[in-house]
Amino acid sequence: MSSPSFRFQQFEVFHDRCGMKVGTDGVLLGAWVQPLDARRILDVGTGSGLIALILAQHSEAEIVGVECDASAAGQALENARNSPWPARIHVLNTDFRVFTDAFFDLIVSNPPFFQNALKAPARLRNQARHDVTLSYAELISNADRLLSPNGRFAVIIPSSAQQAFEELCWDSTLFLKRCSDVATKEGNPPKRVLLEFSRHRCETKRTTLVVGNTDNTRSEAYSALTSDLYL
Repeated sequence: MSSPSFRFQQFEVFHDRCGMKVGTDGVLLGAWVQPLDARRILDVGTGSGLIALILAQHSEAEIVGVECDASAAGQALENARNSPWPARIHVLNTDFRVFTDAFFDLIVSNPPFFQNALKAPARLRNQARHDVTLSYAELISNADRLLSPNGRFAVIIPSSAQQAFEELCWDSTLFLKRCSDVATKEGNPPKRVLLEFSRHRCETKRTTLVVGNTDNTRSEAYSALTSDLYL
């Protein structure tokens, strides 16, 4: 049986009531995003609250996590309350498509990614991994609606979806600022990509990140990126 929680240096994430468990994708996005001077951050599809917790550790911002599944939202709220930053993390059980609030300086999401793929039998896992409740187009259009004039929008998605995602962002006048191709192991082709968009045209900073070595240890780059997270 898998563990009901995952312990980091400064907080613990319980995820036994969530469709998607703590995984590398969420850790990657949380660690890769640079909160800088963001005062308000929105985590779309917060799940267990993992990314919101990482960003709370890395900033002084007010963080709002929205989650459409009531069970996951309840667990994310518990994780936030038991963290060192309960006053700065707010979890709302709501559909992002109808969510309204003031502007956010940073919007992040580890969105449903198996678009048009075969569905898993478990409802929660299916909802968390597929675009049955929130499509990329809906994610982008609503992020555009809530993003401040100088705000940034960051996601982690499959490499195969990058071109379509960028085109949708372009239609919303969101321009690619940073891009990092992610390979699971040294020598393997990238399977994920980290993308950060802004409202201002600029030269895109492109990098590549390898998560693991061939002996299944963490790479030097990934270890450095997550040095203040993992035990």
